[in-house]
Amino acid sequence: MRKLLLICAALIALAMPASAGAARAPWNFIGIAPQNAAEEADYRLMELAEIDNVRLPLVWAQIQPGVPLVNEPDWSGFDRAVRLAAEHELRVFPFLWGSPGWVAAHLSSEPVESAWQRWAWAAFLREAVGRYGPEGEFWEENPELIRQPIRRWEIWNEQNIVTFAHRPDPERFARLIRLTGRVLHRADPGAKVIVGGLFGRPLQIPPNVASGDYLARFYRARPLKRFFDGIALHPYVADAGAMRSQIINLRRIMRINGDGETPLYVTEMGWGSDSFESRWERGLDGQARELDRAFSMLVRQRKRWRIGGVWWFSWSDEGGTCQFCDSAGLLTSGREAKPSWYRFNAWTGGDPDTVPRAIVAE
Repeated sequence: MRKLLLICAALIALAMPASAGAARAPWNFIGIAPQNAAEEADYRLMELAEIDNVRLPLVWAQIQPGVPLVNEPDWSGFDRAVRLAAEHELRVFPFLWGSPGWVAAHLSSEPVESAWQRWAWAAFLREAVGRYGPEGEFWEENPELIRQPIRRWEIWNEQNIVTFAHRPDPERFARLIRLTGRVLHRADPGAKVIVGGLFGRPLQIPPNVASGDYLARFYRARPLKRFFDGIALHPYVADAGAMRSQIINLRRIMRINGDGETPLYVTEMGWGSDSFESRWERGLDGQARELDRAFSMLVRQRKRWRIGGVWWFSWSDEGGTCQFCDSAGLLTSGREAKPSWYRFNAWTGGDPDTVPRAIVAE
């Protein structure tokens, strides 16, 4: 029955007004944020969908699970992702997160409480640039690849909610950004430091902190501005139009703090295709509709709101790590096209027919 509904919804999506066709997104504006490690076939499909970049977690605890004085970092997993992306003409946009156990008691703790933590984080940042930056070892070791050096680094992820910050604290996070900006800008003068994506409207306040309140308190921790080059937002809402107020509120706070020219990045945005199990699930047709409306608004207002890019969450339906993750994909777990896939490709200029539509189970 679920696959039969997929077919019907796909046909409805094809008949929807082609608002995307009137204003295709500019190059390098739309990216994808997979929730699980993608395979070579996925990257091939991303290339055919004209996706320009892929947002991936660079988890410090996975790269350096042991003390670096006696253990070499293990870049192999991230190397594979960077290689696959480069082979298929995608740039990697990483978000750096996750303190190892030898640094902090909690994975989500920002490493700024002691001189040891600050030294370890700074050393990790320098090694990451040395691995994937313009003169990175990875590119030297793989001369057959077209160089796609990482120049934008998103720091932490949803640091205003307890899922990703042990105790959300804007002042402590400001210390992390000061340290990070100092190190990354010195290691690569062309590097861009992006403040990790703030969850727009958390459900429980406290212990979570609203995105506007968090950003306002973050700015009070001066001096700060010269250490970052962009701010990210995750405006998860029930309908696309509600993103507007979140974006306008953050832009207002940025202007008040003399930061009106700095780009705002929507580094996660999405809806699930299940039927209203949470406020972020809109059904198959609704997921496609909200995607279309969201891209239409963001592309149309990108200059006024100084939007630096938007990343759809997620690539495919996978295990549930959040209330709607198991249905957030453009594709099913079997890589069959959902209605949202067709709307997404209309915006990117990709070929949606590279993926089969869902078929009725026998």
